[in-house]
Amino acid sequence: MESTVSVSINEQIENLERDLLVNKSQVECPLKHNFAPGVYMREITMPAGSFVIGHEHLTEHFNVVLTGKARVMIDGVIEDLVAPCYFISKPNVRKVLYIVEEMKFATIHPTNETSVEVLENTLIRKSNSFIKYEEAKALLNQETKED
Repeated sequence: MESTVSVSINEQIENLERDLLVNKSQVECPLKHNFAPGVYMREITMPAGSFVIGHEHLTEHFNVVLTGKARVMIDGVIEDLVAPCYFISKPNVRKVLYIVEEMKFATIHPTNETSVEVLENTLIRKSNSFIKYEEAKALLNQETKED
């Protein structure tokens, strides 16, 4: 009897992310953190021609495409995102985007919290690949400074 191994979408994304972090140069995607009473909006700017893999969000929340165009895979479905538009993300979903035109993308979360560190710990789950990449990058930066 033939055995088939089922790999979840998030596991496939984790494998892709691991490969990209190791084998491709990383682009800067500036973040802006905006607050209003009871609302946190996290805005990212992604350059054209970049391939971006988002963190796994733990909550249901609004996503707003402010500017730009991208091809995106959400929960295994591929479609085009063209600004302006918005949609709701479900918990435990990661997005994989190819940015066609520079994109400003925002997520909107109901919260009274204003600490970005606390928000990141409660709203997203950073993948193991990303965490190891960040640790290695920090270690390399530390070694460079000591030389």
